[in-house]
Amino acid sequence: MTKTIGVVLAGGNSTRFGEDKAFFKIDGRPMYSHVAGALEASSAIDEIVISTNQRLADCFDGLQTIVDDVFQDDGPLGGLYEVAKAFPGDRLLVVSCDAPYVSPEWLSTLYRKAVGNPDALVITKAADRLHPLIGVYQGADLPETIRQLLDARQLSMHALFEERGMIEVDAVSYGINDGTFVNMNRKTDIRFGGDESGEYYR
Repeated sequence: MTKTIGVVLAGGNSTRFGEDKAFFKIDGRPMYSHVAGALEASSAIDEIVISTNQRLADCFDGLQTIVDDVFQDDGPLGGLYEVAKAFPGDRLLVVSCDAPYVSPEWLSTLYRKAVGNPDALVITKAADRLHPLIGVYQGADLPETIRQLLDARQLSMHALFEERGMIEVDAVSYGINDGTFVNMNRKTDIRFGGDESGEYYR
């Protein structure tokens, strides 16, 4: 039976942020914890793992970590490969650690779309922009496909999209505010908040 694995990507060096952004606290909680909480609240996953590097592997409060040793300097594609290899044939619901406002309802939407299209990658689109690191990666050949790209030094997520079928899911059509997908690349990006209803605002 295919499982759905919630994957928090947290293996980058956070060069632009100035410190390890996975652990930067927003509302008293580190960013990775916000993302893990959204995955848990989506009720779409069977378990959560953190994709990270060896330096940070013991820093996630007991959550299971998948360490990217071989392709640690090859960006999110390298981290995604290690998880796909660890969970062959399973569905990976992926969110980068720097998207702390991601909506659990949206993750549930992606999950449902992926279940109905088991051979396709399911990627978030909002305000005419793709968010490759908020999506579902699946398919029995996923590890092999990613490994071929890594070996060929094709390291962009778009290279993977060109190899595999992809479905873009437009958040606007579901009434989801695109502020929920903001990436915290720099500390100046931390300007969003939310109220108890789940609505997000600048």
